[in-house]
Amino acid sequence: MRTTGKFAAAILSAIMMANGLSLPMAYAAPSSRYVSVDEKYDPFAEEEMPAKEADPSKLTFKERLALQKKEEQAAAQKVTIANVMPGHIYIPKKTMLNVELIEPANSKTHKKNQQVEFKTTENLIINGVVVIPKGTVGMGYVYEVQKAGGFGRKGVLRIAGKEIKTLNNVSVPLRKGLEGKGKTDGGAVAVAAAVSLVGGLFMKGSNINYPAGTDFQVEVRDNVDLGVTPEELKDAMNPDIPHGQEIVIEVK
Repeated sequence: MRTTGKFAAAILSAIMMANGLSLPMAYAAPSSRYVSVDEKYDPFAEEEMPAKEADPSKLTFKERLALQKKEEQAAAQKVTIANVMPGHIYIPKKTMLNVELIEPANSKTHKKNQQVEFKTTENLIINGVVVIPKGTVGMGYVYEVQKAGGFGRKGVLRIAGKEIKTLNNVSVPLRKGLEGKGKTDGGAVAVAAAVSLVGGLFMKGSNINYPAGTDFQVEVRDNVDLGVTPEELKDAMNPDIPHGQEIVIEVK
């Protein structure tokens, strides 16, 4: 009995190691390869549905008067856009950018929060002016990763967009990205016989592989003020005109 117990314990230990269930170890890597993110933020989450407007037919006379007054005040006020100065050109929230991976990514080799670069596959044009040219490199990161394991557990790899810059060096925050998620049984299967345990140990799932050039989309996270008026837009996005911080020094 003792021999059987030791044998079962050894098998279970091997299963845990094969499925990545052993105690986590510190992973040392260059900081430049990893991205600092808010761990509570889900870049793939759907936004909350806006609250339903009140049905005027179900309101009291006093409530209808208050609603009418509110609507008249809103109509009289100049429309403002969140995060954008009045009169400025901007990139609207939820604008989709078509991009592709620059280097391959794999659920076996990549780590959580690891930096991943991509490039745009077409121009982003606003009012007839190229704001983000085709081929612009953007930054993403590994939001979720799980390598394949025993008992058919498949790999998971989700790459989220983080940011990209316009021709006049304005940072554009991004969300959403590339998702590849295989089916999983939780990494463990309840079996009675030791032979079944050993057999399941060698039933490897498949990892997620994204080759270089894999196409996907990222979404602009918020309205992005480009810091210029419509009249200034063309010059601001002209790559032949230097852009940046300007310092004037008086020499006496």
